[in-house]
This record gives sequence, C-alpha cells and structure tokens, in this order.
Amino acid sequence: MNLRKEILKSQTDLKIIDINKIRVITKAKFGPSKETQINFLLDENLSFYIATIIGDGHLKKAKLQIAIELSNKKLIDYIQKTCVKLFNRNFNIHPVKQRERKQLTYQMVMDSKSIYLLLNKVFEIPIGKKSNIVYVPKIIKKANKSIKSAFLIGIMLTEGGNRRRGIGMSTASEKLWKDLIQIFKEIGIKVFTDKWIYKKYNKEYYGFYFKKDKINLILKECKDIELNNLFKEHFGLG
Repeated sequence: MNLRKEILKSQTDLKIIDINKIRVITKAKFGPSKETQINFLLDENLSFYIATIIGDGHLKKAKLQIAIELSNKKLIDYIQKTCVKLFNRNFNIHPVKQRERKQLTYQMVMDSKSIYLLLNKVFEIPIGKKSNIVYVPKIIKKANKSIKSAFLIGIMLTEGGNRRRGIGMSTASEKLWKDLIQIFKEIGIKVFTDKWIYKKYNKEYYGFYFKKDKINLILKECKDIELNNLFKEHFGLG
C-alpha cells in the first residue's frame, strides 16, 4: 500500500492548505474548522494511536467526530499529547458524569474531519458500533515489528488487563482476536486462548493471555521510551 497516496485519497473532500514530501495540512472546505496535519509516515506514535481508537474509541455516526473514553487519566493525557505530535491538534479532555458504582471516566472528543476520514478510509476503522466487527488494519499487519509492537501496546493499554496470572484481554470480534494472536506470534509471544458464550448478551467472546515476563519482547521492539514506560507502569512492571 502506498500510504501517501491512500492518505491523499482519504482527504479529497477537504481543502489542502499545504503539502510537501512528509505531510499534508488540510481543513474543511466550508464553515469554521481548524487545520489538521497528517504525516505520510506510519510511525510508532500513529500505530499506538490507531490501536487506542480500535480499543476504546469510536467514530460517531451523526457527526464527523472521534470519541474516546477511559478511566485511566494518565493514558488519555498521553493520547491527547500524541494527537498534538501527530496532527498538531490539541483536543480537550472532560470528566464524564460519574455513574453509581462506576469508576470515574474521562472523554476526549476529536472534532476533525481529516482524522475521521484517515481512520475510516486508510485504517479501516468502522463508523458507529464496531465491537464485534473490528480488526487489525491491513497496513499494520504488513508493517515491521516496531510498528506492530506499538500497536500491541495501544490495544493492551485500552482493552487489556491482568488475566489468569498473566496479561490478556477479551473481545467480541473473532477477527481482531485472530489478528492479535498472529501479531503476538510474530513478536515471539505464545498466547493461550479461550472463547465462551456471554449469556447476558448471548454473544460469543474471545480471549487470550500470556505470561508477564514476555512483555519484554514487546518493549524490545518498540523504540519509543515514553510509550514503553507508560506500558510498564500500567502493568506494574516498574
């Protein structure tokens, strides 16, 4: 896939403000909007960001907005900082009204047609409800190990947790499950798998877990020190 070509194709409904070899700057053709920068390089930061949206974000149906809601304030702050690095956009974070017996969560709404189309057209993230149909984008599956490891960090920080004396996650998407098992294998991590029917929703769920000492295989491939430290801290690895 020619990433530059695919990014430019995804932005055809927008006004191009500036373009060079490394990035394009676009904004909406009509109405008030802010300029958004999109780099033509798939790096660890972008891979991580894509994974967090697949994990806990969604593309709204009614508006061209991306929303992500997390209970981990440090993680959502890091995603906010990543958006500044990637897109030169600073999106606000708001606490969500706390529900009874529920953890306090924080939401960031990314109001950008440029990013919305990038996620949908280039990185294949579905619009609206996606929990049982989402998968790892083809461009990530074809990338090198550093990009894949950054993706695994993003998905595990949003969707993962402690599981069966190790680290793992569960998903309603069989395709995402199979894609992640393959990526872990390529990184050198054997995962243990299971699946079950969630009676409340009468839906099949898919899970996996791996031993904590295997995390170093992910950290070895990911070159971004900040990202590695965030991952280690989240899973209590110092």
